[in-house]
Amino acid sequence: MSRAVVEPGGVLLIGIGLAESDLRDWVDLLYPQSACLSVVIGTDQQRVKINADEILVYGPLGLRGALAFIRRISWRHFELVVQPQSAGLPYLRHFIWPKPAWRHGQYLVDFRP
Repeated sequence: MSRAVVEPGGVLLIGIGLAESDLRDWVDLLYPQSACLSVVIGTDQQRVKINADEILVYGPLGLRGALAFIRRISWRHFELVVQPQSAGLPYLRHFIWPKPAWRHGQYLVDFRP
């Protein structure tokens, strides 16, 4: 069940390097709290079934592909980027402009009733 992709806004989860169960846990945590959840996964994680509005697969892209990937993320103007592990794309946050709020390995809790 996916919702319409909202641009600008939404949450980006960088799931590269996460175990399947951890990736599902992060998606289950963030999906109800966001208007739109986009997830970046690696080519080896494509078989994992997750409930996300947009799934971006990051693989061997070359220079032009990497620049297109960075441009795509920048143009989306995410409200928040969650990166549970720095092992997957550790320097990505330095290339995204404008800079969204960036969380490293922190669980987000929604305290709204």
